[in-house]
Amino acid sequence: MHRMVMGLMVGFVVLIAAPAQGQVAWDGPLLVSPGTPAGWGVFLVDPDPGSGIGVLGTWRGTESHGFRVGLAERRRGRLSGYGGADISGPITRASINFPFDVDWVTGVGLGVGDAILFSVPLGMSLGRAVEADGVLFNPYVAPRVIVDAWMGSNRPRSGLHLSLAVDLGLDVAFDPSWAIRFGASMGDRDALAIGLSFRLP
Repeated sequence: MHRMVMGLMVGFVVLIAAPAQGQVAWDGPLLVSPGTPAGWGVFLVDPDPGSGIGVLGTWRGTESHGFRVGLAERRRGRLSGYGGADISGPITRASINFPFDVDWVTGVGLGVGDAILFSVPLGMSLGRAVEADGVLFNPYVAPRVIVDAWMGSNRPRSGLHLSLAVDLGLDVAFDPSWAIRFGASMGDRDALAIGLSFRLP
């Protein structure tokens, strides 16, 4: 576990040191469902803002905390490195009185390029896992508010900016050891991600 976390941190430092231009939001999409399984994942991403495909690697030591690092094309072929950490926890679990699992979720991260975009989201993730014919489906929705801070001499705006976004996600597991994950951000974040996640043994 510690080696994986260190690898992600080293990779992020390399991305920061690279000659990147432009910056993307690290939390688009956030990819946090209620009870997100521990393990690692790899995704193709259409970032926010962006005009091309990026790659994203994730690591979750437990269901409650995760790390990510990525590299994405922003505009006019410019590259941006980004990364962050998220933390979540249960608010309530599905019962006969309420049909959904609900987690609170927050985190901190940044995108690095011409300037630095530092973002702190705060929201919740609501969903419910359903099994049908041996396949586990876990759809969820994750609304959040985001405090964005632009830094650097080439920043497009000054000061703090409050953003609103909603994620729609779906995890599909044909086998307990891995799943296909899809996420889409809407609102002040406009991003897509699809990939595979692999559970810890």
